[in-house]
Parts: sequence; structure tokens; C-alpha cells
Amino acid sequence: MPKPRKFKTLAFYLISSFLLSVSLYAQANEPLPIPLFFADKITAQDEAIFSIYQLADSEPEVARKMLSQISSASIEEKDNLKQALYYLTLFRLEGALGSTDMWQEDKYSGDHVARLDSLGERLDQAWMQGEAELERIIEFIEIGYYDEALRRVETVIEIAKQAEYWHLLARATKWRANLYVELSDYPKAMEDYRTALDIFTQQKDILQQARVLSNISTVYFRLEEWGQADKYSRRAFSLVEHSHFNNPSVKVMLHINAGIIAKSLDNKELESEHFRAAVKLSTEKGSRYSQIYALANLVTLLIQENQIDEAIVSAQRCLTLAEEVSDRAGLMYCNEAVAETYLKQKRFDEALALAEKVFAQFDAANNRIKAISMKAFIAKIHEDKSDYKEALVLYKEYANERNDYLFDERRKELFALQENYEAKYKENEIELLKYENALNSARLSQQKMLDKLWVSVLLIFCLVIYILFRRYISVSKTNFRLRRSNETLTSQSLEDPLTGLHNRRYLEQWLEKAAQNNQLEAYDLVVLVADVDHFKKVNDIYGHDVGDVVLTEVARRLNENARSDNDLLVRWGGEEFVLVLAVSPESDVELVLNRLRESISVTPIICANHELTVTISIGAFGKIKYGEIRKRWNEILSKSDEALYDAKLSGRNRVKLVADN
Repeated sequence: MPKPRKFKTLAFYLISSFLLSVSLYAQANEPLPIPLFFADKITAQDEAIFSIYQLADSEPEVARKMLSQISSASIEEKDNLKQALYYLTLFRLEGALGSTDMWQEDKYSGDHVARLDSLGERLDQAWMQGEAELERIIEFIEIGYYDEALRRVETVIEIAKQAEYWHLLARATKWRANLYVELSDYPKAMEDYRTALDIFTQQKDILQQARVLSNISTVYFRLEEWGQADKYSRRAFSLVEHSHFNNPSVKVMLHINAGIIAKSLDNKELESEHFRAAVKLSTEKGSRYSQIYALANLVTLLIQENQIDEAIVSAQRCLTLAEEVSDRAGLMYCNEAVAETYLKQKRFDEALALAEKVFAQFDAANNRIKAISMKAFIAKIHEDKSDYKEALVLYKEYANERNDYLFDERRKELFALQENYEAKYKENEIELLKYENALNSARLSQQKMLDKLWVSVLLIFCLVIYILFRRYISVSKTNFRLRRSNETLTSQSLEDPLTGLHNRRYLEQWLEKAAQNNQLEAYDLVVLVADVDHFKKVNDIYGHDVGDVVLTEVARRLNENARSDNDLLVRWGGEEFVLVLAVSPESDVELVLNRLRESISVTPIICANHELTVTISIGAFGKIKYGEIRKRWNEILSKSDEALYDAKLSGRNRVKLVADN
């Protein structure tokens, strides 16, 4: 389960998601509908338990009180749908309230998963066995057995499809998406989340829609796309608030995700509000699993607020809970929190040993983003204990791995969403062709009838010729518009929308063709990475609109000062730009690079009545022959990035050139 868990080609999905959200709000105050799957199965004797089952997700406290008035013995004495609904209600209540507060006086104790599985086998109802298996899968996920959970969830999905039990299919698909997130396979996760969201929307299940929207936000904040993450988190919150549902575990999950996003957006007040609300809710009513992740995130907040004693208590409490429920993933997060308290207490050796242990666990679990962040934490420990050499090595590894990870995952997501868009587009084309074929068939039938009237043959022939000509003209115009539209889409997918520069995707295509570009034969190539110094301060002080103007002006100046048509300038992401310079062998490269640097620093940027002095740092690697740049690209980019890092350390507004040996 994901733990408190830009691209023009995303437009198709984002617009459809916006339209979907409009329909979600319209559902909020509707009475709970009876799912089509149960409509022909429920009898009069099932109605009472079915109403409790429906309330168990949206109003679990009310459902628990109603269920306490029913004798479990009377329900379990006979094999029927009522007994299955009883077990499913217990599953929902446990997920919403946690087992600690719910199983008072052991009234509901027992392995109800096994009982539902057995009931399904006796009644020959595979869907019941599918529900039981999904509960086992959730347990596997909660304790960190992802491979086993992924293997089993495919079985549940197949059962749901064969039974046409769409709600079960959507839930199983959502949990499979959660597993893909844990395994860092975000394109597959996003595809499954969209499928689940479509089904839950059709089923009018608002709470599940909110869960999926929150899960989608976790994908974006793992990719550090905080604006997108915040948008989906807010949509999830808005759904729950408008529906007035009262499910503690869902609210805890939403608060934890919102807290993580607020932290990354540097909104400390909102961060504190969400994390404290998550801990309060999970302690009073939520499950232990949600409490574990709320506490793990609270520890970091308490350390930031210098409340060390409270942080130590919360970290130990987190660890105790995780050990009680054998939550392997939870133990990693709690141990990370404990290591943070050790560092704050200057217990460096203990902090280092525990942090390295947690790093190895995240790495073994294939949680790349957490493993990478742990490397930065280990570097911080070395830095605080004055081991600067080791800290520098680790910080460089962290920076390189983080950049590689984000570029790789964002590229995968982009391609996946693009493929999805094209598939949807082709489906629409097929439907249009079917319609045209039907229309043509109707015209042919009409033509056969008219053929019988020999007197009108000539008139009909002329009419058909006229219609066909008009059709030909219409199709030709349509084809022309489609070609122009495709050309526009292709151009947009290769262009950065803010600066108008080429983007990473264009650079990949350029690299593929570089070795065959004979125009570069007379030149040496120099690859440089330029980064706007202190750009975050510009955004913080003057706002993002001014920041966008600064980026646009920096891009314009760099583009104007590029030496020739053989130079390539791309926006790499954020405030970073990559420039491939084609220079003659006798050129003074450092002079060229300093000219680029001074084109930014010498003349202030005027924006919104502000005169901003902006500087850039440049890291460069060269000289390289054009035939080598593609196969050595990763090495070249890494060397340039290291040079940039050195330029930053040297005080910024610097040029650092590394020669190719």
C-alpha cells in the first residue's frame, strides 16, 4: 500500500479528470445505491444486514452500533448471502476503525476471512472466495509481502471479471496499483488507478473515489511533482468533506498525504496541522497501521520544531506498534524516525548503523525513492559528525541517483500516458468508421431500390457522383486537418511550454541522430548544465509568476548567445538548462562559457517593477567528437553535473569546465 504515499501529453487525462470531478460532486448527497451485482441477490431477510454493510464504509461508528444489536450466532447458523454480507461488513469496519476498538469483549473474534472463503466454497460462489482472498492480500501488503500479494491479486481480478462483480474488480485493481507504486512501476499504477476510478465513478462510490484520488497524489509526490500531488489531494479531501462521510482511516490517509505535500511546499503551519490531525484521528479511532505512518511523519515534524523529548516518545511508540502487528514496511519508516532522533541527540554511531540498516531494507524492497532519500540522510549523519569527505561522496551519489530516478520515472509515465491517449484516439476512430460503414450500407440499400426505377438511373448516377465528390472533398479536408493536428501535437510534445525551448524528449531524438549528422564533423562538442542560482528564493520572495518570467528571460538570453545553428539548448527541468555547443577545435571554451554566464549576470531582469540581478552556475564537459556523444551520454551528463556541483560549492556564478581525457 502506498505509504503516506508536466507535460502537454498529460492534457488529455487531466481534462478528463477535471470533468470527472464535476460528476463526483454531483454524487455526494445521493442516497447509497444498491450495486447491480447485489440487486437480484438480496431478499427481504438480507435488507437489514445489507444496509449496515453499506454504512460500514461511510459511517462506520453508526454501522458498528447497529451490528452490535444483531446476534452473530443467528447469522452464522445458516449458509446464505446474509452470512457473507456479515463478514464483509466486519472487514469494512476493521478497515475503518481498526481491530483494537472494534472487537469489544471478543464479540467478533475469529478468522472471518477463512469462514467467508469456506462459505463461498460450500455455496459455489467464487465471488465470496474472491472477497476473502482480497482481505488476505491486504494483510500481505500491510506487512510488506508485496511479491506474494501481487501474485494473488491477479486471481481476484480474474474472479471479479468472470462474475461481473465490478466493485470487487475496481478494489482489486486499486490494490494492484498500490503494489505497483511500492515497486516503483508508476505507469502501470496510473493505468490501474484510472481503471479503478472509472468503475467507482460508475458505481457512485464516493469514498473509494477519494481513496484512489489520494493514491494518485502519492504517485506524483514520489515523482516530486508537488503541484499535481496537491491538486489530487485537494480533490480527495473535497469529496470526503462534501459527502460528510466519517471514515477515520480514510481521513488519516488524506491528512498524512496532505502533510507530506505541505512539507515539500514549505508550508510548515499546514504540515503541522495535517500530521497532528492524522495522529489524533488514528489514535482515537483509526487502525494501528494508519497510526504507525502518522507517527513516523510526526517525528520529523517534532524534530523540526525542536521538541526532541516528544519526538523520541513518538518514535518509540511508532516502533512498538509496528512490531505488534508485524508490519515490515512500517518498521522501516519507524526505524527511520528513531534514527532521526538519534541524530538529533548526536548519537552518531547509533544513528548511522540504524540508517544504513533501513537503507538496505528499502533497497531490498525495491523502494527506490526511499532508498535514495535514506542515502541523503546517511550523508547528513556523516556531515554532522564532521566526516566531510564521506558526506560529499554520498551527497553526490544521492544527487546523481535522484536525478536519474526522476528523469527515468517521469519519462516512463509520459510514454505510458501518451500510449493511453493514442489508444483512446484510435477507439474513437474505430467507432467513427463503424458509423460511416453503417451509413454507407444504408445508402447502398437505398441505391439498390432506386436502381429498379430505370427512368431515374441517370439522375441517381449524377446524384451519387455529386455526393461522392462532396464526400471526397470533406474527407480530404478532414485528413488535412488531422495531419496538421498531428504535426502540432508532435511539435508540442517536443517543446517546453513555458520557455519555448526544446525539452528532454527532443534531446533524446537529437542524440539518436547526432552520430549521422555530418555537419558536426568539423566541430568538437561541449555539453554544459546551467542552473539559476538561488532560484527558490526568487519564487519564495516574488512569487512563481516572477519566477516564470526569470526562467523565460534566462532561456531567451542563452538562446540568443548560442554560437551557431549547430548548438542545441533544452530546458532540463525546473531551473536547469542543458546546452550542447559545437565549437571549433581551436576555440577558447572557457571564454565561450563565461560569455554565456555574463549574458545573464551583467544585465538585471526587469519584472513586475522589480529589478532582479540573476546569476547562473555552469558545469561543462568537453571536448567530444560527435560520433561519441550518444554512447557516452550518461557519462558526459554525469561529469557536467559534477562540474556544476563544484561550481555551486565554489560560490555560484561560476564556470567549471572538465576536459575529456
